[in-house]
Order: sequence, then structure tokens, then C-alpha cells
Amino acid sequence: MVALRTGIVVLGASALVLGACGDDSGDGDDDASNSIEATASEFQFDPDGWTVQAGEPFTIEFENGGTTEHEWAVINLGEDVASEDDFAEDNVLLEVEALPAGETTTEEFTIEEAGTYQVICALEGHFDAGMEGSLTVE
Repeated sequence: MVALRTGIVVLGASALVLGACGDDSGDGDDDASNSIEATASEFQFDPDGWTVQAGEPFTIEFENGGTTEHEWAVINLGEDVASEDDFAEDNVLLEVEALPAGETTTEEFTIEEAGTYQVICALEGHFDAGMEGSLTVE
């Protein structure tokens, strides 16, 4: 009986360990992660959608794979920008500042309120050229 209980405990512990392993690749899947990735180029993000947990710190590895500077700016919830004419710095909740071509940076942020946030490159001409994505906070 002791051997049976020990086997059940070991099996249960193994299931917990395996269940805790997740995909934190930041590849745009619907699973919330504490680590995401984004590559900027002319004029798009890859991927163009990310999911993170509300109230939990997350890191973004932002790579500029383009030939000009790019940003990753998260717009305040409910203040989506329709065109660059609508944009103001007050619209920005958080951002990875302009990153030179060929460089990569990693930054950490926390967003408290759940919802879907618009993400843009706030550099002149980039958003109107189509550089936009979304960040889902669950």
C-alpha cells in the first residue's frame, strides 16, 4: 500500500511539473505569457499580436529587423488611434523607444487592466503605412 501511495505521489508531482511547463516563445499565440517577442520592419510587426497577463510583469524582446528606426508603442485602453493626425504622446501607455536598424532590446512592463490594446509604431509615417498590432491583456 505504501508503494502504491508513493507511486501516486510521484505521478501527481510529475503531472504538476509537466503542466507548469509552457511555451513562453512570444510567437503571437493566444496563450498569455510573461515573455513576448516582436520584430519590426518596413512597415509591420511580426507577429502583430501578443497576449500577456494583467498585473504580471512581462518582458518584450524587440528587434528592429528593418532599415530605419522603429518603436513599439502601446496605446491607452479605449484611445485607439485611427490615423497619425489623431496621435498624441498622451495616448501612449508604454513604449519601447525608437530603436536603430539592426538592434535588439529587452524591456519589462506591467499592465494592470485587462483588455485589448492597440500597438503602433509612433514614428512619423510608420502607423499610416500600416505598422500596427494588438496586445491582449487577460
